[in-house]
Amino acid sequence: MRAIPLLTLLLSGWFALPAHADEAQDWLTRLGRAEQQQSFQGTYVYERNGSFSTHDIWHRAQNGQVRERILQLDGSAQEVVRVDGRTQCVSGTLVAGLGNSRDAPSRALDPQRLNQFYELAVIGKSRVAGRNA
Repeated sequence: MRAIPLLTLLLSGWFALPAHADEAQDWLTRLGRAEQQQSFQGTYVYERNGSFSTHDIWHRAQNGQVRERILQLDGSAQEVVRVDGRTQCVSGTLVAGLGNSRDAPSRALDPQRLNQFYELAVIGKSRVAGRNA
């Protein structure tokens, strides 16, 4: 009799995994659409090799076109303007990786491509910046 509740518990956990993976995949898909369809503005902190920098970003999606302006707020002055993922204007010393590349048009978030290299999973619930995460 003890085996049946244990088996039920194990199977319920096994069947729940695809639901969590689907939920994570859905979030990533929604993020990809939002990047192409929603405008936003904000400030973020970027870390690379232990070095931190603060940036303002303006992201405008309008009439099927995406424009971004990124301004570095500390350290050496840098500004990058992109239209549909292609760098249009740079001021200051350009950090490696911010310029145009062969892959610039593919900068849009592609959840299917990410699935080739990453396993998506919801590992818990939290609250970040006053929002459920």
